[in-house]
Order: sequence, then structure tokens, then C-alpha cells
Amino acid sequence: MFLKRLEVVGFKSFADRIGIDFVPGVTAVVGPNGSGKSNVTDAIRWVLGEQSAKSLRGAKMEDVIFAGSDSRKALNFAEVTLILDNADQRLPLDYAEISVTRRVFRSGDSEYLLNKQSCRLKDINDLFMDSGLGKEAFSIISQGRVDEILNSRPEDRRSIFEEAAGVLKYKLRKKKAEHKLFETDDNLHRVLDILHELDDRMEPLQMQSSAASDYLRMSEELKDIELGVIAFDLRRIENQLIELNKQVTEQSANESTLDALIDETESQLIQSRQLLSEQDTIIDGAQEQLVEASAELERWDGRKQLLAEKRQNTDQQIEKLQQNIRDFDEEKSELENEYAQKLQSAKNRQQELLQKRTELKQLDHLLKQSSAEIESEMEEWKTTYIERLNEEATVKNELKHLDQQVVQQMEQTEKMKGENSLISEELHVVDSNRSNVANSLAVISKQLQ
Repeated sequence: MFLKRLEVVGFKSFADRIGIDFVPGVTAVVGPNGSGKSNVTDAIRWVLGEQSAKSLRGAKMEDVIFAGSDSRKALNFAEVTLILDNADQRLPLDYAEISVTRRVFRSGDSEYLLNKQSCRLKDINDLFMDSGLGKEAFSIISQGRVDEILNSRPEDRRSIFEEAAGVLKYKLRKKKAEHKLFETDDNLHRVLDILHELDDRMEPLQMQSSAASDYLRMSEELKDIELGVIAFDLRRIENQLIELNKQVTEQSANESTLDALIDETESQLIQSRQLLSEQDTIIDGAQEQLVEASAELERWDGRKQLLAEKRQNTDQQIEKLQQNIRDFDEEKSELENEYAQKLQSAKNRQQELLQKRTELKQLDHLLKQSSAEIESEMEEWKTTYIERLNEEATVKNELKHLDQQVVQQMEQTEKMKGENSLISEELHVVDSNRSNVANSLAVISKQLQ
């Protein structure tokens, strides 16, 4: 059995996960002071179950977790895994390779793993006991421990020889057995004290036992007395039962008379029920007529309200159309005035045009004037004349459109008046139907009463 590999992450100065392989022979870790050589042995002691932070050169167990640096942030846990070759079955496990893992967090929680299975610290201590790899074994000698071993007392050296000889495990078992014997002896003394205390309680218990015996005897006597009382009550109840049987016989004779009377009463009751059923049928029919009349009345009321709303809307539309007609009349009068003005203007323009034509004829003989100027002036007069004609046509079209709108408004007003008269007639019919239904409802209510 030899150490094959050590894996460390977050332990002291090992911020990154590292792995150190140990091959058969001598493996040396060389480096300057402060490079972390001692942290390798501390990691091995720690994974084997070391519980003293002082032995690991720290104040508390949290100090073994990497605390960070200027370029690296602190870690939240430390983990060390020790891998051993167990091909010779030196350790009592059926594995050729054994890995032991210890993990601690800043919260104080810790874990122990044996071949990646959770276990207890006691399991790891029992596994390495007498194997030479325990946390107190001298197979791991830290700096300064050599002088301590050489200068130790014979009693201290004895533990080294016992560890090497494989006696330490049995000594620990002996110590545990002696501790259990001491506890057993202590428990025996406590049992003797309890027995002594019980001896003092024997006399009161004997008195209580005597009282309990008297209670049982008296309970038996009470039971016999109660049985006698029950027998007496049974005889008395039996006599009462005979008397009751006689009364039942008399009541049976009276019952036959009552049965005949009951049959006669039931026949009368059947006739009354038939008569009541007929009356119920009549009442049901009257109630159905009442319901139908009420429904018909509600329908006519709803129709009347609807027609009233239609009549109100029609009146509003008629008033709106009459307002539109008045507006159109005003607009028509304005357009007629404008048309008259434009017509007068057009007449004035025509007169001016005739006058210009006359002047043009008079000026034809003026040969000195340029033909180009004369044609330009004629074109201007033609353009003015055409514009006046277009304005006259536009005014005529607007007047024609207004006349058509007035005719349509008049037709729509007549139509609304016709609809209004129809609605009035229909309201009159609804009022007459409503009065008829109300009369029918009054007749039905009297019949129901």
C-alpha cells in the first residue's frame, strides 16, 4: 500500500485544483520558503481527520480555505482527496484503490467521503488505525517533529512502537471496554440505590394492597346485591308486562272499531281530495289565463313604449327637417340674390362687350395700330367673356341643386307626416287593446277570487 495521488483545491494557498502524483520510490517537493511545501503535508494530515486548527498552523478551521489575494477572489470551500493503492489489501476494503475526501465550507459544514460515498470521521479513523497512516502516526513527520521524536520520553516512544506493532487498535478497544465497564458499574450502583428505595416503599405498598383486596371483596358483595336487585326488578317488570298484555287485548277490540271509523273517514277524505283536485284544475286554468293576460299586457305596454319612442324620434326628425328646409330657403334666397347680382353684372359685361365691339369696329380703320396688339386685346376680351359665362353656368347649377334638395326635403317631410299618422293610429289601437286586456284581467281576477 502506498500513496498514489493527492488532489487539492481551495486549501490554504492552492486556489486552483492541483494534483500531485506519487510514484514508487522517492518523490520530493522542492521550492523556496513560503512556496507552500508544508501545505502539502498539512493537506494530508487534514484529509486523514486532523481536528486541531493549531496543528495546521491556523487559528480556526475556516483558515484552511483560500482567503483570496490581489488578483484572485476568495473561495467558499476547501477540498482534499487522498488516493491510495490497496492492491495488497492492507486496508480492510474490497477495492484495489481507495480515495478519501474531506470538504469544508465557510458556513462551518463539512463532509467526509470514502470512495465518493458519504461517511463519518469515525469510519476514516477506524480504517487507518494500525495501518501507520493515522493522523497521529509518525508516517507523516512535519517540520520540527524530528527533534521531538528524538528527545521524547520513553513513555512517548512507546506509542510509536505500539502504532508500528499494531497494538494501538486493541488498546483503544480495551480503553472503550473499560469505559463501558465503568459505566455498567455505575449503573449497577444506581440499581442498588433504586432497590433500597423500593424496600422503603414496601410497607406502604402492602397497606395499599390490603386496601385493594378489601375493595375487590366488597366489589364482589356489591355485585351479588346488584344481581338480587335486578332479579327483583325482573319479577316486577314481568307482572307489569302481564297487566299490559291485558290492556293490549282491550285496545285491540277498540282498534277494530277505530279501523272502521278510519275507513269511513278515508273514503270521505278521498272524495274531498277529488273535489279539491277539480278546484285546483280550475284554479290552474284561471292562473294560466291570468299569466297569459299579464304577458299580453306587458307585450302591449312594451309595444306602446316602443311606438312612443318612435313617435318622439319622428317628431325630432320632422323638426330637424323643417329646420333644414328653413336653412335651405335662406341659402336659396341668398343664392338667388347672388345670382341676380351676377346676372346683372353679366348684363353689364355684355353691354360693355357690345360697346367694346362697337369701338373695335370703329377702330378697324386705324391702320397705323399694330395687328398683334389688336389681337391680344381681343383675346383678353374673349377670356373675360368666357369667365362670365362660366360663372353664370355655375350659379345656375347651384340653384338647380338647391331646388332638388328642397324637393327631397319636402318629400321626406310628407313621408314623416304619414308615418306619424300611422304611429298615432297604432298607438290608438294599442290603447284599445290594453283596455280590453285590463278588463279581461279584472274578470279573471274576480273568477280566481
